[in-house]
Amino acid sequence: MNMKPFICNYYLTYRCNARCSFCGIWNSNDIPASCEASSDVVCRNLGDLKRLGVRVVDFTGGEPLLYAGIGRVLRFARSRGLFTTLTTNGIRYGECSAEIAGHVNLLQFSLDAAEERAHDAVKGVSSFGRVMDGVNLARFLGERPTFIHTVTDENLAGVPSVIDLARKMNIPLFLNPCFPYFGNKGLSAGSARELGRIARGRGVSIDRGFLSFLIDGGNKSGHPDCLAVSSTLVISPDDHMILPCFHKGITRIPIQGRLFALRHSPAVRKEKAKEGRYPFCEGCAVNCYIRASLFRKPGKYFLPTLLSAAKYIFEYYRAK
Repeated sequence: MNMKPFICNYYLTYRCNARCSFCGIWNSNDIPASCEASSDVVCRNLGDLKRLGVRVVDFTGGEPLLYAGIGRVLRFARSRGLFTTLTTNGIRYGECSAEIAGHVNLLQFSLDAAEERAHDAVKGVSSFGRVMDGVNLARFLGERPTFIHTVTDENLAGVPSVIDLARKMNIPLFLNPCFPYFGNKGLSAGSARELGRIARGRGVSIDRGFLSFLIDGGNKSGHPDCLAVSSTLVISPDDHMILPCFHKGITRIPIQGRLFALRHSPAVRKEKAKEGRYPFCEGCAVNCYIRASLFRKPGKYFLPTLLSAAKYIFEYYRAK
C-alpha cells in the first residue's frame, strides 16, 4: 500500500527513572546510554520526517525527559510544523518544564492510580506527588496537560477512581488498554468490554475502534488491519530505523543521514508488503501501531476510531 507515514515513534532514550510493572524498557540492556544519538542527528532526521510527509512525532522512551537535548529537538520539530507529543512519568518535569514549555502539542502525564500508594506501587518509585505537581505547573506555564492511564485486568476496578480524580482536577483523561508485551498478558476481552462501559462521560476518552479491535481478537495475519510500516516510522535511540515495528523489530537499518532515501528503499517496500502478515502478527493488539492503522483503513473500526479522536479533541479543548 502506497501511503505517506502519518506518525513517527521516536525513541530518544531507553533509560527510565521509573520501574513500571507493565513495561520492561527500563530493564533493557540492548542500547546503553552512550549510544543515544546527538540532538544534531535527531534534528536532521526530523527534517527528513517532514519531507516524508510525517505529521506527528511522538517523542518516547524510556523517559523522554532524560534525553539531554529534549528542548532543542522539540523546538526544531515545532519549527518544521510537526505536531509533537510526549508522555512523561512526571519525575523530571519540574526540572525540564521551562525548557520544553510551548513546544509540546500534546503533553501527557502517566497516571497509574488515583491514590499515591497504588500509583507508586505500579511505578516502582515515588512519583505520584511529582505528577500532581507537574500538571499544576504545566497549567501555570500555559500548557494543556492531560492524563494517560494504562488499564490492565488487575487495575480495572480502580478506573472509576482515576476518572473521578481527573474530573476533579479538570484534566482530560485518556484510557489506554495494556497490550501483551514484556511478559504481561495485556487487557482481556472481558475487561475490555467492561472498560468500554466505564469509559463514558465528561473528560474521559478511549479509542472505541481499537477497543472493538481488541475484543475481536486483534490482528488477523491472513487479512490484516495492521499498517505498521505504511502508517508509522520507528527510530531507535542509536539512530536506526526499526522494521516492521518496535515491538517485533526484526530489521534494524542504520540511518546515518539517509532517512529520506531509506524510506523508499527495497527493504522498506519488502516490509510494507508483509505488514501485519507475519506469524507473530496474529492476534497482535499493540496500540502504538494499530490505532494509526485504523485511521488509514476503511472498515469496521474506522468510524468509531475517528469519532473517538473527535471526542478526545473536544475534551482537550474544553478543559481550562
